[in-house]
Amino acid sequence: MSPVLELDRVVRRYPQADGSELTVLDSVSLSIGRGETVSVAGRSGSGKSTLLHVAAGIETPSEGSVRLGGRELAGLSDPERSRLRGRFVGLVFQFFHLVPYLTVRENVLLPARIARVHEAPAEDGDPVGVGAAADRLLAAVGLEGRAREPARRLSGGEMQRTAIARALLLRPALLLADEPTGNLDARGAGAVADLLFRLVRDRDAGLLLATHDPELAARAGTRLRLRGGRLFADELPPSSGAR
Repeated sequence: MSPVLELDRVVRRYPQADGSELTVLDSVSLSIGRGETVSVAGRSGSGKSTLLHVAAGIETPSEGSVRLGGRELAGLSDPERSRLRGRFVGLVFQFFHLVPYLTVRENVLLPARIARVHEAPAEDGDPVGVGAAADRLLAAVGLEGRAREPARRLSGGEMQRTAIARALLLRPALLLADEPTGNLDARGAGAVADLLFRLVRDRDAGLLLATHDPELAARAGTRLRLRGGRLFADELPPSSGAR
């Protein structure tokens, strides 16, 4: 099976006020297929978020190649990249990015509304209505009883569970998670991590996870560290709780 995401010698530089350039990613190569989980650890400011933004086509690399779903992102227009991202990628962020005045269910349905689609793939391959898909996901994350409540009434852990359901609504082949437990206490972080890895496994999606949390990083099948703009194999031992 072809990789869902391929980065080949990706470089990302940013111009500085003094005319110099800051290199955040330096010749980064990475490949992720369905069912594979990869964590990237690193200190704050090490470039983890930049790596995820480049992988999603939100940012353009200064050099190198990014292929999403087998398609090269270079040369695509912004709308084309957005459509490709909507088909293949689910995004989970540290700060949830829910619309507070919308209900939990309405927040989960946002990707379908934005993409103007009315059906989502089902586990058996037959499409289902996005409403039914949202209801199933809310049950899977334990929020079926909160579906009609405004998102602003949720706890932090419930908000992140809603964000994970939203990211998985259209059954993306790749989930990109940026510090998904960074805004939660230890108990909430553990519950969200359990849920994230279980749902990724159940839906046979690839996962690229950026985190500074060594326990969360250790749960991934492949553990990498971003240092000085380059990726290295992490020295963390496999977690006994890895899924």
